[in-house]
Amino acid sequence: MRTNIYILGLLLIITGCDYVYDYSYTMTNKSDGQIKVYVKTFRIDSTFLILKDSTKVLLIDDHGIEGSKGPYFDDVTVDLDDFKVIKNDTLISNRDYLKNDAWTYKDGDYSTTVKDDEFK
Repeated sequence: MRTNIYILGLLLIITGCDYVYDYSYTMTNKSDGQIKVYVKTFRIDSTFLILKDSTKVLLIDDHGIEGSKGPYFDDVTVDLDDFKVIKNDTLISNRDYLKNDAWTYKDGDYSTTVKDDEFK
């Protein structure tokens, strides 16, 4: 009888597992100079400098408790409230980083590359 209770308890623990996944936002700078990235979310308000030919993780977040088959794609505006890229302290990117098509999503990582043509 006692063994059955332990087995039942173990089954409840195994089937009741919840999952939390990390989601990251990574930017690579392929422009001809240093860029400044302003990121605003519910939790942070930060500015990052990314040197030419460098990659930086800007944000790591989670979307709460999720199912076991995650991580799951979600609209970037779930995490991002504001996002600006500035080059040479004066040129503002014309690319809208609050749109999903500005990012590549794979296994919880949202990544993007900054290029010179978005500053024309």
